[in-house]
Amino acid sequence: MKFSLKLVLSIIAIMACILSCSRFFIIRQSFRHSIEKSANQNSNQNIAQRYYLESNIVNNIQQGEEITNEKIIEYIKSLYSYIGENSEKIVLYDETENVIFSNFEKTKDMNINILLKEETDNYYIRRVENRHYMLFSSYLTINNNVIYIINIYDITDLYEERNKQMKEVLIVDFIILSIASIFIIIFSALLTKHIKKLNIISKKIARGEFSNRISIKSKDEIGELANSFNIMTEEIENKINSLNLVIKQKDDFINGFTHEIKTPMTAIIGYSDMLRLKKCDEQLTKKALNYIYTEAKRLEKLSYKLMNLMALSENSIELESVDICDFVNKISSKITNLENITLKISLEPAKIKGDKELLEVVIRNLVENAKKSEPKDNTILIKRRNYKRRKI
Repeated sequence: MKFSLKLVLSIIAIMACILSCSRFFIIRQSFRHSIEKSANQNSNQNIAQRYYLESNIVNNIQQGEEITNEKIIEYIKSLYSYIGENSEKIVLYDETENVIFSNFEKTKDMNINILLKEETDNYYIRRVENRHYMLFSSYLTINNNVIYIINIYDITDLYEERNKQMKEVLIVDFIILSIASIFIIIFSALLTKHIKKLNIISKKIARGEFSNRISIKSKDEIGELANSFNIMTEEIENKINSLNLVIKQKDDFINGFTHEIKTPMTAIIGYSDMLRLKKCDEQLTKKALNYIYTEAKRLEKLSYKLMNLMALSENSIELESVDICDFVNKISSKITNLENITLKISLEPAKIKGDKELLEVVIRNLVENAKKSEPKDNTILIKRRNYKRRKI
């Protein structure tokens, strides 16, 4: 899943959760307030009705009338004819929990027995056949007989109003989330476009295109990330270029060194083949063997030097002071395969820092290259060339 899609879904989920919780809390508080308000009204009405019933019974007792269950039912009917029969329902019980009077047919489904106790200010809510009722209980003592009064009020309209509010809230929240989703998608696309650029450039760099850079003109964290990414890419490119240069230099060195080794090897093979196939006098044999030995020792030194230069040995190259005139003269005396070419040396006394074996390789290569170019008058001149030192 893409980051932009994760961002959109996360924000929408958070918004939906916040909206749902806040709306639920508001509707719940409003519903509880409505229930409490209805309970207060019904409680006051219940008290008024009980007071009316008690006052009528007391008046009849004072007049000497006998109070029976039939009289109580008659009082209740007169009460309901006064206040309206549809306003509430009432059920009367005697001490043995037998119904004396009831204008509500669904009392068996309400578990009213729990209310047949002493009078309490609490109310109970029961649900019967998708309707909700609020129940209050009270009692009267008449001629040492206890009569329980259960008042039942229909509060279904409160629950219907709550459900209606919930549906309206769901519709409004859906519209809000739909509109918000459009803005969130646009915002997410704008926010992640720089990340997409970084992803594209990083893939190109992974393919070896180190010259690519990302241009993000932003002062936030993504801008800082892009700047750090460019710095990292530049460092990688420099490192890669340095490594390629080192590899190229090593390849060039190995090729040159291989060429240098071929020269003494050719001479060694030639002299050894001559000694193997021909009968030579003592002087020629000694000269050939001496040349083979000298060139073999030089090859040995060159091989060690190659190992040092290629970092394959623990020994390092140590530079020493070399008198260039004496050194060139000694080297020139060792070069014997010039074949009718005169070697002249014109050098001023000077000392340099260097490695004798490598310097010998350089001078021999220069002479060999000069020989191959067929010099004028068959003369090779080794001299010093003066360069003006530049100020850095």
